[in-house]
Amino acid sequence: MLRLTALLLLPLLTVSCTGFPRGWSAARQSVPADPVSGAWVGTWESDVNGHRGGLRAVAETKGGSVWHFRYRASWAKVLCAGFAMDASVRPDGKGGQTIRGGQDLGAVFGGVFTCDGSIRDGRFSARYDSKFDRGVMEMRRLNTGR
Repeated sequence: MLRLTALLLLPLLTVSCTGFPRGWSAARQSVPADPVSGAWVGTWESDVNGHRGGLRAVAETKGGSVWHFRYRASWAKVLCAGFAMDASVRPDGKGGQTIRGGQDLGAVFGGVFTCDGSIRDGRFSARYDSKFDRGVMEMRRLNTGR
C-alpha cells in the first residue's frame, strides 16, 4: 500500500520540476549582508544508492538562531521534489556557522528528515538522513546580485 501511495504521488512531484523554491528570484537578486540568507545552488548524493541530483535552496532568518530553508531537489533528470525545514544556525567560533535542523516529511517520504552541516566562505556542506535515505548536500551561495 505504501508503494502504491508513493506511485500515485509521483505525478505531483514532477509537475513543477522546472520551478524553484518560493522566493528564488528575489533571493538570487539579493546580496545579503549575513553569511546564511539568500539563494544556494549545488548537488546532493545518496550514500544508500548512489543517486544524485541538483539542489537549490533559499534561506531566510526567522529571528535569533532559527532559519527557514526551502529546498528543490532533482534526480534522474526528470524528477524533483520540494520541501522546507527550520534549522538552528550558530557561529562555530572559527568564522563559519553550524547548521542543525529537521522536518517530518511524512511516512511516505521517509518520515523525519534531518540535516547537520556547516556554512563557511560561501559553501554549504551537510549530511542528511531519513528513514529511506542518507547522504551529502553541497551548495555554494549565489550572491552576485545578477
